[in-house]
Amino acid sequence: MVIITLDTTRADRLGCYGYTLAETPAMDALAARGTRFARAYTPVPLTIPAHSSLFTGLLPPHHGVRDNGDQRLSLEATTLAERLSEAGWHTHASVAAFVTQAHWGFGQGFEGYDDELGVPSDRLSWRAERDGGEVVDQALEAFADGADFLWVHLFEAHSPYEPSEPFRSRHPDRPYDGEIATLDHHVGRLLAGLPPETLVVLAGDHGEGLGDGGEEQHGLLLSDATLHVPLILAGPGVPVGVEERPVSLVDVAPTLLQLLGLPAEPDVDGSDLFAPSSRPGVYSETLYGQSHYGWAPLRSLIGPDGRVVRGTRDSLEGQVSSNMFLALERGALGTPRWEPEPLTLDLAQIEQLQTLGYLGGPLASTAGAEPVDPRDGIHAVKRLGQLGALPPAEQEQELRALLEDNPGFRDARFRLVMLLSNAGALDEAMGELATLYAQVPDSTAAVTMGELWMRAGDFGEALHWFREASAHDPRSFTARAGELEALVQLGLYDEARAFADMALLDAPDHGSLLASRAQLALVDGEPLGDWPDIVAALARQRPYEPRLPQQAGRLLAAAGRPEEAIELLRTELAWRPHNLAGRLDLYALFSEHGRNVDAVKTIRPLLAMQPNEPRWQALAARSYLAMGREDLAQPHREACAGIEGCP
Repeated sequence: MVIITLDTTRADRLGCYGYTLAETPAMDALAARGTRFARAYTPVPLTIPAHSSLFTGLLPPHHGVRDNGDQRLSLEATTLAERLSEAGWHTHASVAAFVTQAHWGFGQGFEGYDDELGVPSDRLSWRAERDGGEVVDQALEAFADGADFLWVHLFEAHSPYEPSEPFRSRHPDRPYDGEIATLDHHVGRLLAGLPPETLVVLAGDHGEGLGDGGEEQHGLLLSDATLHVPLILAGPGVPVGVEERPVSLVDVAPTLLQLLGLPAEPDVDGSDLFAPSSRPGVYSETLYGQSHYGWAPLRSLIGPDGRVVRGTRDSLEGQVSSNMFLALERGALGTPRWEPEPLTLDLAQIEQLQTLGYLGGPLASTAGAEPVDPRDGIHAVKRLGQLGALPPAEQEQELRALLEDNPGFRDARFRLVMLLSNAGALDEAMGELATLYAQVPDSTAAVTMGELWMRAGDFGEALHWFREASAHDPRSFTARAGELEALVQLGLYDEARAFADMALLDAPDHGSLLASRAQLALVDGEPLGDWPDIVAALARQRPYEPRLPQQAGRLLAAAGRPEEAIELLRTELAWRPHNLAGRLDLYALFSEHGRNVDAVKTIRPLLAMQPNEPRWQALAARSYLAMGREDLAQPHREACAGIEGCP
């Protein structure tokens, strides 16, 4: 059996759903030999909660994952993969993006889970996706090794729309269609590598706005563009034909258990797709506007003949019955079966979600403010999305204006924090972050505050914030790694060693934890042994992990391997050019080995960013003097006069 989820895929862009410009022969052929559900809808137009519903059969109000970002599916949830594993199936997942990695709770029940995103394709954010061909290759390899239940997640249709050839040339003015054609190619390869009797589920997790209702992407509004998804089942026990009644992704797991003759999971929201249903409609929601901007939530119910969408007002289409209103209320007021587990994001992951177009979190405060309906506030979201093309100074001005109008605009404030911190304005960045944390105290804001205090060199304050993050999210290894590094920097070596030993029992291959433990060996005089090689290998594999290449560089320098140390410190700065400690490490290494020209080049960004900072002037003066260029050193000596270390 295989479940194929197509990220960000509109039903109305497939040939089998009536789109005449589509190039989707593999999916069309699958629909022709199985059941195509003409009116299938996602419970929420966001990847993490939608997949949580798909695999549990529960609506978001019941499984508790309501947004992308700060929540993972609880370990108390029972997933389809867990049910199949208990029944003797060999389960394997191969996924394509950050938002489907195992740490969101999706690893439950899978024996194998391929989710490594690989090397970066740009300067700051690790790659938003990996090629579907690689995902399919891994899935087929797992099948050949004995896996008999596969989950394959493909991400091509997510923005930015950059189809590969030959699909780019075939759809020159329709790049989204080109991405759908690319998806179809990968689906065709996957199905060709599986036995023809394989039970196949193909589903979109959500659609894409493409301008409908003013929404270019997805998550904020509840329109057919973002809710209506392809859903096709084919294989043993599946009738051939088209089902016209509204169905939901929550129906997939109960249907598969029924087809496989396994007991139904009790008290789920989904029902057998092939059995009559008495429910008045299909429930969907988005709390994206509430969690990002402090606006009102949106909820909808789609029945056989009508639809109601509720925000600060109701909008009705077709025949809407009183039962639909009652069902909408029941869905809206549902309580989670268990509390969703928080998930802490570090600075690199925040940048990653911003690259994908969203950053979630706990619900933003709307206290004292008239709630805004997202349908009325969509212009502010478009305004935020256009800021990336502006110079940093103009971005800051626009972000402050947005926050003046929308104080609960969580995304805008996080972007302002990142902008200020990258410009070296750490005090201002921490002030904005404190405002955000006061609105919604959560682990992501706390760990970000810890990382900013680390940059500022106040390790005691950083330790406080990492511990604050752990209080919000006890499972956060990001917070634990930060706490360990702060303990090392504070010279609390015995406490750091005990803490590291406990943390590594839970996460023996966690890169930042291992690197900080190695740093402890370095500063406390322990034999380095294999630590430089271990951490260097991790840093080359995971350059996106904050400070990991920097820590590897320090270890290699201590081991007498300066060229390798320089390589990894340069990697750190390529990813995080505003890492002050990493830049100073590289400067010191160049200076130690007489590479004074490189030393000056390394601190030149500091001189440009903070020309009045005497510490950087002193470093420049020392390097120029080491070159024998007193003429170049003199202006810097004058600028640093009076401080310790000024030559």
